[in-house]
Amino acid sequence: MFFEVDYFDGKSSRSHKATLSANSLAFLISYTNENNKSKVVSWEISNIKKSGVYAKDFISFTYGDLFPFQRIESADKKFIDFVNNSDQKKLNNSLDAMLHKSKKRSIVFLLLTLITVGIATYFYIIPTVATGFATTLTKKNVIDFGDYVFRILSTELDINETATKKLQEFADEMTIESTFPLKLYVVQSDDMNAFALSGGKIIVFSSLLEKIETEAQLAALIGHEVSHIENRHVLKNIARNLSGAIFVSVLFGDINGATAVLMDNAHMFKQLSYTRSLEKEADIFGLDIMRESNVDLHGMPQLFEILQKETVIDVPTYLSNHPMLKNRIIYTEKIANNQNKFIKNTVLKQKWQQIKKSLENNNE
Repeated sequence: MFFEVDYFDGKSSRSHKATLSANSLAFLISYTNENNKSKVVSWEISNIKKSGVYAKDFISFTYGDLFPFQRIESADKKFIDFVNNSDQKKLNNSLDAMLHKSKKRSIVFLLLTLITVGIATYFYIIPTVATGFATTLTKKNVIDFGDYVFRILSTELDINETATKKLQEFADEMTIESTFPLKLYVVQSDDMNAFALSGGKIIVFSSLLEKIETEAQLAALIGHEVSHIENRHVLKNIARNLSGAIFVSVLFGDINGATAVLMDNAHMFKQLSYTRSLEKEADIFGLDIMRESNVDLHGMPQLFEILQKETVIDVPTYLSNHPMLKNRIIYTEKIANNQNKFIKNTVLKQKWQQIKKSLENNNE
């Protein structure tokens, strides 16, 4: 049986009207060249490649591994039926057969592919690009951005200067190797909250401090927030939340535009929530800081237990932003139980007592 095809010899863009016969080993293509000489080309089945063109009345193959490739195209229905019914897997597959049999199926398949690509782009590619943007910022960019956000938020914060000084002294006494200069603030508020800003600033609300009972629990809180800063969780998270706008800016090379998007949404830093994986990373990192600072690692699960008790009364902001406390209590307590012997940091205990006193004096 012979089929009608258009043959491209790979030497020019001109096609040749040709006839094709097929057997189990090869395609035999017969055509007349520019010099009116008859030519026969043999394509071994093993080196034939099906094109990615899906249409009901059209089929195409290329041949060989060297560019430019030889190619055949055909709208011969007999050839299309022959290929679709062939036992040679190189020539067809179930997807090809389905698409060639129905134009509607081809259109539906194309639409589903476009929708899938669109969903993948929106939920995975765009957030990944936005997160990557956060990692490319220089240390100075990150610090400057954090300072900018703090200037905006500070107009709404009632900072307790005395307690802030004492909290800073406490953090300075801890053994923390930070890329960024750490600056801590105590804010008078009834909200049980604490959050970190890019570049080294940590805000702790007085209500949360008043619930903390030991220096180890406070060290756990600080260590946890430092981890968010060091690993740029803060900037990465808000970048993901605003990924669409940031992606467009980065796509067109407008880095200033991407930064402006973050700056326009500075208030989001107060309500950021992290994924479970990021929270666990921050917990583990915080435990390492506690270990280096010679404090009891049980302060971490104890801190989570304090927050968990508050759910009986209300759901505080800090708790809602840090999910799955029960699981975090379990794995942090397991790590704490394996802590080696250490010389307790008595200076941190003194600093903690001074913080408590400053809070009590402010409430009088």
